[in-house]
Amino acid sequence: MSKTNHLKSAYTNPSQENIEGLIEYLRTIGGRSLTTICRRQNAFRTSWGARDVKLIARCHIQNAAEYLDFIKTNHSNDQIKATIADLSEHVKILDSNEDVTFILISTNTLPSAAHFDAAKQLFFTHQIRQQNQNNYSTDILTLYSIRLSLESRVRRLLGIDYATSNGNNIGLSTLIKVAKGLQSVEYANSFNWTEIEWANNWLNHHMHRHMRPYPWIIYQAIETLKSFIDPKEPLRKEDKVIHSFNSATYVADENELKKEIESALLVEYPAIRIKWLSRREILKNK
Repeated sequence: MSKTNHLKSAYTNPSQENIEGLIEYLRTIGGRSLTTICRRQNAFRTSWGARDVKLIARCHIQNAAEYLDFIKTNHSNDQIKATIADLSEHVKILDSNEDVTFILISTNTLPSAAHFDAAKQLFFTHQIRQQNQNNYSTDILTLYSIRLSLESRVRRLLGIDYATSNGNNIGLSTLIKVAKGLQSVEYANSFNWTEIEWANNWLNHHMHRHMRPYPWIIYQAIETLKSFIDPKEPLRKEDKVIHSFNSATYVADENELKKEIESALLVEYPAIRIKWLSRREILKNK
């Protein structure tokens, strides 16, 4: 049987027609449509066994198809090429007849000095060198920005600048656990704390390994976090409609909230010391 060339066609000529053909091909080899929660859970996983390989590949393929469908009318050619290069290893698992031998790109081979140069360029000139303005470099920067936005939102929701126990900092995973269990805060139904925990674990995994992640997982991370960090729906409370950056979180009694946060942290860290912020990032009862 002759090899098929869906990836190569879109890689060499990322026209609208070829991208749409690639999306349809991915949906075909990805099999029966998986739920969003299944696709996200497996995309954010940082370890798995041999028996999970095919399911993981299907999740990556289906997430990639969704991502390509989102960007198909507004993209750069390099963006499409980088995505196809990342896709090849998963396509090989699901379709041995598709030709992926033309892919020669390794996505995580930049030396540490190159990343340091990018940092200096960003700081001193507020831009990165032209040769680094590509998905392989900017996706890494995006990863750190997402992590920063998540930690900032959780800390400001709790009103905690920082917290320590016996000289050690209390990490974001603990603070998310505390926020997730708060009874005095009313959360919007549009976001899911479990998915946020998956995304945080995935972010930590990639940041500590200094590895560029797949763009379709970055897309899923943004989709997972935006209803918590950047909600578009207003809060509807009795006869009021309140538009706010903080509409995903609401508290009736802020003093009760502070007591609940302290109590939750003291259970695990009896020697905890908390530096509180002057105000919280939360909608308050007025």
